[in-house]
Amino acid sequence: MQQHVQIGFELVKGIPFLADAAEIILTHHERHDGSGYPRGLKAEEIPLAARIFAVADSFDAITSDRPYRRGSPLDTGRETIQREAGRLFDL
Repeated sequence: MQQHVQIGFELVKGIPFLADAAEIILTHHERHDGSGYPRGLKAEEIPLAARIFAVADSFDAITSDRPYRRGSPLDTGRETIQREAGRLFDL
C-alpha cells in the first residue's frame, strides 16, 4: 500500500503540467507528527498542498464505501479529522 505514493510520483513527475501534483502525490501520506510515509516528514516540512490534500483524502477514506466496509457517516469523518488535528493533521 505504501508504494502507491512513489509509483504515482514516478508516473507524473516528467509531465510538465503535473509537476506540482507530483509532490502532492508523493507527500500526501506524510503526517504532522512525522509518523507518515514515505519520508517521515513532519509539520512545515510537508508541502501545504499535500497537507490540504491529506485531510480531503482521509475524509474520503473514512466516509466512502469500500469493498470491505461501509463508509462512516459524514459526522464521524468530521469528528475523526478534528480528533487527529495536531497529530496527523495541522488543522
